[in-house]
Amino acid sequence: MSEASDPKNPGGGHGRDRAAAAPADVTETAAPHDPGAPADGARHSRFRWPHRGGRADHGGRPAGPPPPAGATEMTASEARAAARARNPLKVPTGLGASLATSGGLLLAMVEDVRMRGGTEPEDLRPLADTFARHSAAKEATVRKVLTRHGAPKGLVERDRHEGDLLQGILDRALTGRHPEETRVLTIDGALAQMYQYLFHERRDLVPAIERLVPVEESESLAAAFHAISDG
Repeated sequence: MSEASDPKNPGGGHGRDRAAAAPADVTETAAPHDPGAPADGARHSRFRWPHRGGRADHGGRPAGPPPPAGATEMTASEARAAARARNPLKVPTGLGASLATSGGLLLAMVEDVRMRGGTEPEDLRPLADTFARHSAAKEATVRKVLTRHGAPKGLVERDRHEGDLLQGILDRALTGRHPEETRVLTIDGALAQMYQYLFHERRDLVPAIERLVPVEESESLAAAFHAISDG
């Protein structure tokens, strides 16, 4: 009789339980503790990179390298100029901010007139007067300073020429000198052209001011711009 068919040995042969054959009192031997090894919870925690650029200060910002020997602290004006050079797309300051603010007010007025469909002199007078003061302020400050600091001549001349054309259309509308059959179309076209004009002003003139005009001069001219544009 084979070992597999022996009824006295039901666990024999290929089907016997190998786990039962293992000693029942075997215990796992603990490895000696390594004081330099991480704890069990820390072994599986997320690894964190150290702060780049040095240790962080109490505000959570990386502490930068110490200033070089002999370096002097920048003035507030110099700091603003350095920030402008690093980030040319930031919000304009000084004269650039004054021009952008005045142009934004005019854009809102143009939108209001176009939405109301106003073409009568009383509808256009506030816009015409505000645009005239805006243009006078630009002529006295923006155009002069850009020319003095070497801005492309065509940039300044084109802005002046287009502004004069728009002012002329508005002035004629106030005095009723547009032919009645074309008056509505002429005024509507002028409003659309003014919208584009103010957009180009913000796109071209404001960055030129930020790039070419020194900070102190820009801030000084901002006050002069407001004195004229605010009437």
